[in-house]
Amino acid sequence: MKMIRTKLKRAYRKVYRLLIGDRDLWQQIFNIAVIIAIVGAFISTILSIVLGNTPMAIAAFMITTVFAFFCLIFSIKAKDVIYAAVLFSVVANFLLFPVMFFTSGGIHGGMPLWLLMGLVMCWVVIRHKVLYIVYGLGLAFQCACIFYSVRHPESVTYFNTDQAVAVDIIQSLILVSLIFGIIIKFQNRAYEKKKKELDNANAILERANERITLQSMYALAKTIDAKDQYTNGHSMRVAKYSAMLAERMGLSASEISEITNMALLHDIGKIGVPDQIINKPSKLTPDEYNIIKSHPVIGYEILSEMPEMKDIGIGAKWHHERYDGKGYPNGLKGEEIPLAARIIGVADAYDAMTSNRSYRQYLPQDAVKQELEKGRGSQFDPEVAGIMLDIIKGDPGYALREHQ
Repeated sequence: MKMIRTKLKRAYRKVYRLLIGDRDLWQQIFNIAVIIAIVGAFISTILSIVLGNTPMAIAAFMITTVFAFFCLIFSIKAKDVIYAAVLFSVVANFLLFPVMFFTSGGIHGGMPLWLLMGLVMCWVVIRHKVLYIVYGLGLAFQCACIFYSVRHPESVTYFNTDQAVAVDIIQSLILVSLIFGIIIKFQNRAYEKKKKELDNANAILERANERITLQSMYALAKTIDAKDQYTNGHSMRVAKYSAMLAERMGLSASEISEITNMALLHDIGKIGVPDQIINKPSKLTPDEYNIIKSHPVIGYEILSEMPEMKDIGIGAKWHHERYDGKGYPNGLKGEEIPLAARIIGVADAYDAMTSNRSYRQYLPQDAVKQELEKGRGSQFDPEVAGIMLDIIKGDPGYALREHQ
């Protein structure tokens, strides 16, 4: 049973794409009009047989079913749907209408709802001057048929009144339901299509914003590093080491990305520190050191102006906090310090020890390990420092350092 339902759904999708999905608006409208005519004519044929209508009326409905199906095929094959619409309109107006009119009760039977709907939709599709000709001649011809039937009532074959009313009600009920179903289907399809387009557009904008933001952060990181002639590439390396630590700690891809971005801009506050202090080769005075210590707060204030990345200032503000509470700017202790800042703090200290400075060359790897062991639980988060030590053990060639 499930296999049958799957096959039916597949067949429905195939037919829908053939008739509606891959067509332009005018062909969609015409195809719907013809489908309504096919369904209506087929229902009328069945009801006429069941209720004992005249053979001529039954034949007219059957011919209409076949003709409408032919027009549907013609519409699919033709390069311009207007030709199929004109054909349907002309034959329906000048052949099918009079046969149905005179064999199904004249003015008491009238034009079937499905035929009228089909014609109206065809007139919408015909967007040339020929529309006015077809419409005008069709209207005149229908009026002539009505006047003739009034003058010559013997020309009309009347159907049982009660049965005729039943046929009209059933046809109207089915066709109105069909029409509303098609309208709802189109509305839903249009909504889903528009929603998909908006989602795609938003996704493209988000990716573009991410690229722009990332490029901006790289540019800022290079700008920051350029202020200090002895720390070229520092921000990029700290971001790399932070990502390695975060990955080893089992953080998610999005968390690793956030921490990497924080690390890229962790020293952005140095923009507010005079160059002569940053590049001073000798020991800093207490006042100069206090100015240097202000860079985390300056950085946080700068990054707080980026509301689309509300947490990016965490690394800038607290990467100099110590696990024992003796750091700055707020003297946070232990896990009061955000995890991202604890990770960046270890990565920052590691790069400081493995990079050349104005007053020394980079430290030997064994000395770096000793400093990290010494600082576990005091300066550094013991878990993060332990992971950094594991990374060092896996780097016997000392590749993770500044190369000039």
